[in-house]
Amino acid sequence: MKITHDRLRGILVAAAFFLVPFVLFTACASAVPTRSQELRDVSRSVDYADRANWIILPDGKSAPREVDVFYVYPTIVAHRDHPYMDWSDPSVRRKAHDIAAQQTGVFSSVGTVYAPYYRQGEFYRVIRDVERKPEEQTYTKRGLEDIRAAFRHYLTHYNNGRPFILFGHSQGAMILLELMKSEFKDPKLRAKLVAAYLIGYPKMPKAFPEHPHLRLARGARDTGVIITYNTEAPETQSSVFTGRGTYCINPLNWRTDSTPADAALNKGAVFFDGMNRVVSEDKNFCGARINPETGALIAVPEKKGVYDSELLGKGVYHMNDIYFFYRNLEDNARERVAAFWK
Repeated sequence: MKITHDRLRGILVAAAFFLVPFVLFTACASAVPTRSQELRDVSRSVDYADRANWIILPDGKSAPREVDVFYVYPTIVAHRDHPYMDWSDPSVRRKAHDIAAQQTGVFSSVGTVYAPYYRQGEFYRVIRDVERKPEEQTYTKRGLEDIRAAFRHYLTHYNNGRPFILFGHSQGAMILLELMKSEFKDPKLRAKLVAAYLIGYPKMPKAFPEHPHLRLARGARDTGVIITYNTEAPETQSSVFTGRGTYCINPLNWRTDSTPADAALNKGAVFFDGMNRVVSEDKNFCGARINPETGALIAVPEKKGVYDSELLGKGVYHMNDIYFFYRNLEDNARERVAAFWK
């Protein structure tokens, strides 16, 4: 399907509010009050033996691949009256499914995807928490305990000793890093980690002196490492995601210095519509370079469009961190898996 620049702009304007992971709760939740009350009572744990508490879970009919992908979705709820996600609401489940399908499409050809629901904090509360130290944050703690329970259930009942990729974006990345700080002190567990793609993590530090078992990626083929970046326009003045001391790796040349990567290295940006369909795939979509002062990944799209959001700030491409570099991430996962087996 041929898409003109004007048509693409219209698609991206519409998609911007879908891809920026926010959605309002609706009255649908009242249709299943018992389930809703269970989820809103954050003192209760989630039963991950129940398939209804997983967005993506293999049906068991197909043989698993050699590698798994454990995925945690970004913030998809924004409602000042409800501090935590309630997936008994069908509209919330649908949005979570669509976001998960789009983002995990990067790795779906590489490994078998496992994606639990979790009681994430809603947008306005979490965005306030971002400036605090992780241990001082309030609204990611419930989600962390849910993901910890889901991950342990996955290891016990589904993993069967296979190596795995961790993958999360934004709040999902924040929660996975906290999970790694505690669970991955175990060297046997670290030995199974291909890599952790924690894309869009706000202000990732360049070292973890209190958690020396955590390592940051330095190239395209190192394994057992953390990969992250935050995409911005050159004119971006400030962002909650970047700042002095922020770690970044360039997904086009896999360097951590300011060496620029030309758009010719971009193997394909992929964009979706509100119905979870690919509407555009563009090779050479943008080049990228790291701003050494802020740790931001600077990108200038070759094709005009609306790629930022007023809620996050002008030039902050957070909602497109994955989509700008979709095929590069896919190829890199294959490369790291190959390196892992060697």
